[in-house]
Amino acid sequence: MDSVTTREAADRLGISDVAVRKMLRTGRLTGAGTAGRTLLIDPASLQRVADSGKHAGRLWSPKTAWAALCLLSGQKTPWISAAEKYRLKTRLGEIRAEDVHLLARNRAAVKRYRATPAAVDLLRPRLMPTAGSAMHDEETAARFGLSGGGGFAEGYATAGDGEKFATALGMVEDPNGNVVIRETALAEPFNSGRTPLAAVAVDLMDSLSTRERSAGIRVLEELLHG
Repeated sequence: MDSVTTREAADRLGISDVAVRKMLRTGRLTGAGTAGRTLLIDPASLQRVADSGKHAGRLWSPKTAWAALCLLSGQKTPWISAAEKYRLKTRLGEIRAEDVHLLARNRAAVKRYRATPAAVDLLRPRLMPTAGSAMHDEETAARFGLSGGGGFAEGYATAGDGEKFATALGMVEDPNGNVVIRETALAEPFNSGRTPLAAVAVDLMDSLSTRERSAGIRVLEELLHG
């Protein structure tokens, strides 16, 4: 399928042009360049959003989303009560990887930038790596059956850090950029010094690469029902 315009995407999803542009800014939809003054959208990302709409259930709050991902990763969740933890564990036993991917959508705000190779190298140590960037860790790469590459960076940072990094490193916002910063206000999920495994899996499910997306689904299913 060729790239689609924001108007076509809005019609497909049954939402406004403004809502489509917001999805582009947050990274839920992926840009595919422009045609004149018209923004174009990658059809694979549009299909994912359309498919996710078939899943029922209200999106989790950031605290609940991170609790779910940490529970699946075998980590403690002191920011929720025992009763909430019990209900969440029960819910996780009833759903699929695709449901978690949708329900945890509010876990972070996504910002995309274009950066030089030198800026990427400087940025990587400042982020808690996830998705493809997490594959630089041998144990994580082996679990997903993937390998780490160069020239890009994707990871979690504290809310507000994206703009600070962009200013310091000369990065510019770009929906097709080589830097993805996922901002979150919660620090507790990263107390182990790494991104929870389930979060890495969910983030891989955002990838336009079939191999990465499939690896994310496989590992998340193992964590859910393995």
